[in-house]
Amino acid sequence: MPLQTRATPPEGASYYSAGFLRQTLAHGDLVVARTFQAERRPMRDNSHTAETFGIQDAILCTVHLKHMDPGHTWWDGRHLPTSEMTEGSLHVHDLRYNWTSELIDAFDCVHFSFPQTLLRAVVLDDQPDSRIEIAARTFDAERTDQTLLHLARSLLPGLARPQEVSRLFADHVISAAAAHFTSAYGSVRLVNRRNGRLAPWQQARVLEYLAAHLDTDITVSELAAICRQSSSHFAHAFRATMGMPPHRFLLGKRVGRAMELLVHTDQSLGEIAAACGFADQSHLTRVFSRTVGVSPGRWRQQRAE
Repeated sequence: MPLQTRATPPEGASYYSAGFLRQTLAHGDLVVARTFQAERRPMRDNSHTAETFGIQDAILCTVHLKHMDPGHTWWDGRHLPTSEMTEGSLHVHDLRYNWTSELIDAFDCVHFSFPQTLLRAVVLDDQPDSRIEIAARTFDAERTDQTLLHLARSLLPGLARPQEVSRLFADHVISAAAAHFTSAYGSVRLVNRRNGRLAPWQQARVLEYLAAHLDTDITVSELAAICRQSSSHFAHAFRATMGMPPHRFLLGKRVGRAMELLVHTDQSLGEIAAACGFADQSHLTRVFSRTVGVSPGRWRQQRAE
């Protein structure tokens, strides 16, 4: 029996493990993907969304380029009723949750990932302590959008040849799609964060990152990226949570680590300064003396007495 071979995929496309074709265009945290299958056949997708976009605080808006009969969808294991999709139909998912699908029909879709930072930027000028929530139903047989359909189609050449697409063009189209999406259906709600603080998972990740990188030059933008926030929003939330700005908290952690090394090792002050992220021994001495009240050498001597 001869082996069955797949047809050569179109330009810029590759076969995903479930058997359908996909194209992806990514610029930083802005990602657009196209998935398509020409023939009608059963297909179950268990992880494409999570692998392509990640589990993150973002909204996925899927624009259908052609008709598709309904299948089945599970959102973190909970079955969702689906509807027939026509050209220009949308379905919407919260990317904080994993979802899988089971399809029986041919399909062709463009998926826009709208991170929370982008939604705030295009609607609220990235106001701190705020977020956008989408109240639109996941599936709606009556919901079609010609504007998003045209924007999705404008990205098809770029999805086929991502190496030729400028960041400016991709950002412009994705931002335009996000602005239209959040304003077109009356589905945007502004919700104040609790006291403008970091969420528990954000605080835990930041503290873990700081502890593991005390000897490096840590930036606010790095920490903000861990929390999936803008730098300004993160700085505000960190101060509200920890009672001080990030740089002061980091210095305190470095001084605390220096104290541990002064007591439990025989390392020189220069070696301890390097291990704790200080520029040099004099930098360690200035910060330590200002924080503790005595120099690190004198403090070590007192502990030994």
